[in-house]
Amino acid sequence: MEHTFVRRILFRADAAPHIGIGDLMSLIHLSKYFDETWETFFVIKDYRAGLDLISKYKIDDSIVIKQDIDIEDEIILLNKFIKEKSIDVIFFEITERKLTDYQGIDNKVKKMCVSFDGHILDNMDLVVDWDVEAYKYFLPSKHPYTRFLLGHEYVILPQEFYSKNILYREYSKFTKKVLIAMGGADELDFTYKVTKVLIEARLDIEIVAIIGSGYENIGNLEKLVNKFSSKCKIKFNVTNIIDEYLDCDVAIGAGGLTSSELVASKTPSVLIATYEHQIARCKFFHEHGWVKYLGFRNFDVAELVKFVKKPLYPNSEVVFNTKNIVYSIEELV
Repeated sequence: MEHTFVRRILFRADAAPHIGIGDLMSLIHLSKYFDETWETFFVIKDYRAGLDLISKYKIDDSIVIKQDIDIEDEIILLNKFIKEKSIDVIFFEITERKLTDYQGIDNKVKKMCVSFDGHILDNMDLVVDWDVEAYKYFLPSKHPYTRFLLGHEYVILPQEFYSKNILYREYSKFTKKVLIAMGGADELDFTYKVTKVLIEARLDIEIVAIIGSGYENIGNLEKLVNKFSSKCKIKFNVTNIIDEYLDCDVAIGAGGLTSSELVASKTPSVLIATYEHQIARCKFFHEHGWVKYLGFRNFDVAELVKFVKKPLYPNSEVVFNTKNIVYSIEELV
C-alpha cells in the first residue's frame, strides 16, 4: 500500500469590525488551493465575525483563542500546537498587531505571511504583499533568505475567479442591476450611504447590497430599504460572491480585497477608498482602465449616478496569480 506524504500548514488570522474580515477571508480562500497532500489548520481569536466565517466555510480544524490573550501566551499556544500537530508551515495575516511581535515561534517551522507594512520577522521564509506600492515597504536585499511575492497580481482570490465564465463575460446594454459591495465589515457604513444615494436617484434598477459577518449596522440599512424601495435586496454572508458579480451590470465597491475581486471578474465598477491604504490601489486600477475611482471617502454623487446609468467596461483582461503563492509554499517546504 502506497503512503502519501502529508504536509501541514497552520493559518493565523482574525476577523472583526475594527480590522475587517479580509485577513481571515484571504487565508480561508488560500487554504482551498491545497490538495489532499496537505492538512490545513486555523487559529483565530473569538471575535464574532471570525467565528461566523469559520462556521460559514465549514473549517473543522480550528483553534479559538481569547480576544485579550497577550502575545507571550499566544506564542506559547502556537508553539504547542506546532509541536503537537507536526506543523510544517505557519502562515500569518495579521493587522491587529505588528507581525514582529511574534518573536520566539518554533525555529523548525517555515514562517510565511501576507504583510502590508514592511514589519516582518527576520527569519521569514515567504512574504506576500499585493499592494500596488509593495516595493516601498520591503527591501528584499535586506532579507536575502526570504522569498518575496510583491505586486497586485499576488492577491489571494477564490479559485472561482479563474473560471472561463469570466473570460467570456457579456455585458447588457442597459443597467438593470447594481451591486453594492463595500467589504465584509464596512465599519464606516458606506453600504448605507451608497444605497441611500441610489434610492434617492430614483433609477429604474434593482439594488443588491452585500453585507458580511463584520457588518454591524444592519438595522439602519433594513429600515432604509423597507421604507423607500421594493427593488432593493440585502444579502448577508454570501458564500459564492463570484455569482453576484457576474449577475450584476454595475458594482460599487471599496478599495480593499473587494476591489481586486471586481477587477478579476471584469465587472464594470466604481470604487470608493474607505481607508488611506486603499487609495493607491484604487488609482492604479483606475489608471489601467479597469474601474472608475471616485475618491477617498467623500465621493461625487453625480459622478456615481452617471456611471450607473452609463458604465465603462474594463478595457483589458487582468492577470492575477494566486497559484504562484501556493507553488512557492510547496517549493519552500
